[in-house]
This record gives sequence, structure tokens and C-alpha cells, in this order.
Amino acid sequence: MDKLKNYNIVFSSLPLGENDFTFELSQSFFDLFEIEQDFESPKLNISINLEKKSTMLELQIDLNGHITVPCDLTGELFPQKISNNAELIVKFGDEFDDTDSEVWVIPREDYQINVAQVLYELAMLSVPTKRIHPDVLNGESNSELIDLLDQYSIYEINEDTTDNEYDEEENNEGEDDDDNEDIDPRWAKLKDLKP
Repeated sequence: MDKLKNYNIVFSSLPLGENDFTFELSQSFFDLFEIEQDFESPKLNISINLEKKSTMLELQIDLNGHITVPCDLTGELFPQKISNNAELIVKFGDEFDDTDSEVWVIPREDYQINVAQVLYELAMLSVPTKRIHPDVLNGESNSELIDLLDQYSIYEINEDTTDNEYDEEENNEGEDDDDNEDIDPRWAKLKDLKP
């Protein structure tokens, strides 16, 4: 836990009421967890509003910044903006319990809390699963991979197709095609099972 001591918040000396804290998360923070990430060069700003009450602590955590990720289509690296927020309630009890991600219990004699794990999880949950380079979305990408994807795509893009045509195709998919004799005999046997 010593390697995470920079993310301790000492609350015992704080006055009752709201108190603000800030942290900056870079690659060195993520290296502390020794888990491989699928992004590079994180620059994240964390602001924590801690409201100290006589019986508990309430933390409002906001994350903003960017990471560098590869585009899912072209493989090109680009800066991806991310943001997220979380709330954490810390109560006092007999022993430490963080099984609930939103409510922690810490021993009454503790004078500080370590927020490193919360910050790590918040950052990891902020990373989008689908990453498309903005130039690809805007149609301005000059990547050769986009041309190859278009060239080998099994779908033909027809701009004249209307929504009504799509609706008709979907409606026709469910109908039985009794006249089609090209059905695989194995599938034809399944028709006999229908009530």
C-alpha cells in the first residue's frame, strides 16, 4: 500500500463541511497497478469534493482528460477524450469493508482513506469499448485501410435505399419461402417439425 500513499486523503484534521482535492493521473499511476492497459499517454485530472460529516464522509469524484488509443478501423493512434464521475460514502465501523463499490466502512480509529483503487476503476470504466478516429467519422481519413475496408466490404452501400425498403426486407425475412427448392435438405427436415 506504500506505493499508493500519494493518493491518501487525511480527513481527521479537516473541518466539517466541504473540502476539495485534486489529483493528476499519468502513466506512472497506472503502472502502480501492474495491469496492462490498452491505451497510452493518459493525462487525467481528478477533482474530489469531500464533505465531512460527524458520522460519515461523502465524496463526489469527477474525472476529465484524454488518453491515446488506436482506432478500431485504421489502427492509427489518436487522443480520446474521456470523462466520468462517481460518488463514494465512507462510514465508520469496526473493520474495513469495501465490498460495496459505493459505500465503504472503515475502522473508527482511521484518520485517512486511500482513493487510488477508486480512481483506477473510474478511469478504466471511462475508456470506451468502441474507438473510431474522428477523421474516419468525418469522412476525412486518408488511411489506406479505409479504402481496403470499402473495397472488400460484403455490404453494398446504396444511398437511394429508403427506410421503407429496409422495412419490407425485414418483414419478408420472416415469411416461409415454400417455392424455393434450393433449401439444404437438412434444413428442409426442420420444416416438418413445425406445428
